[in-house]
Amino acid sequence: MAIADAAGQTARWKDAAPGSDDEDIIPRDIRFGILENPTRHWLGGDFHKTALIDGLPSSPEGERYFIRSLKYYAPKLKDKHLADEINGYSVQEAFHTREHEDYNRALAKLGYDVEAMEAPVIKTLRSDKIPIFRLAVTCAIEHLTATLSSVTLRNPQFLDDASPAYRRLWMWHALEELEHKAVALDVFDAATTKYSPFKRYMLRTMAFNAVAWTFLKIVLANLVRFARTDGVKTGPRFWARLVWVLFGNPGYWRKCAPLVLKYYLPGFNPVNKDDHDLIRKGRAWLYDEFMALEAAQSAPTAAPAAE
Repeated sequence: MAIADAAGQTARWKDAAPGSDDEDIIPRDIRFGILENPTRHWLGGDFHKTALIDGLPSSPEGERYFIRSLKYYAPKLKDKHLADEINGYSVQEAFHTREHEDYNRALAKLGYDVEAMEAPVIKTLRSDKIPIFRLAVTCAIEHLTATLSSVTLRNPQFLDDASPAYRRLWMWHALEELEHKAVALDVFDAATTKYSPFKRYMLRTMAFNAVAWTFLKIVLANLVRFARTDGVKTGPRFWARLVWVLFGNPGYWRKCAPLVLKYYLPGFNPVNKDDHDLIRKGRAWLYDEFMALEAAQSAPTAAPAAE
């Protein structure tokens, strides 16, 4: 089904239904129409808030890397349920790849240097040749992504001022990342059964240290690239505003920190106590959003008043 919102962005969706509690991972074939109408400063007209999200190192190359990392181990798994979850994970990530490719094309249409933003991500990911290292890196990236997703779904007001198509995309992405957040770590545990607990812990946390440092560098570098393209001066006020957005109000990174640090706990469990409720609410929100969009599109247009 294809429907257009007030901004002229065409959304095509299938399977946006809320699903049931028996379904852990639901791949949703949804097109958000951002490429047709890219928007600069789409989050309330705020440069910093928008650029922090647009500048996330969520390259389509990264999603293909995740799929390869898990698919390598799928034939070796004795747990057939986990193998099925890898398939669901892979389909979700394939749809994410497609939408991020369109998202990057939309950024390029606005004049941003997407190739420069993607280059360090591609270089870093292609340097990993050992399967277990690739899997450890995938676990680390998935934890960062799941953390951002949990914070987004716990605080949907963060996107209240967003352009509708962008809000739908990031809520959809947050929901699906939360649905499959444990898959990579479950595969890692299955692949390292012969490792000592210490070796498994060191591999997991050292990979996370490398990923977190690279993530920080890429986000800050992309922020400067966006500022340069938009003609925004990067003086003391620029950086003070960034610190306020990250740690003051709305405090994105302040809210993420407790969840991020949990990764360093021995025997870390990626499941949070409110994951089930967040997933249920996210599914309902997505379904209601598209139902409302469809209803608005099919509503009869009022006849002009007679003179």
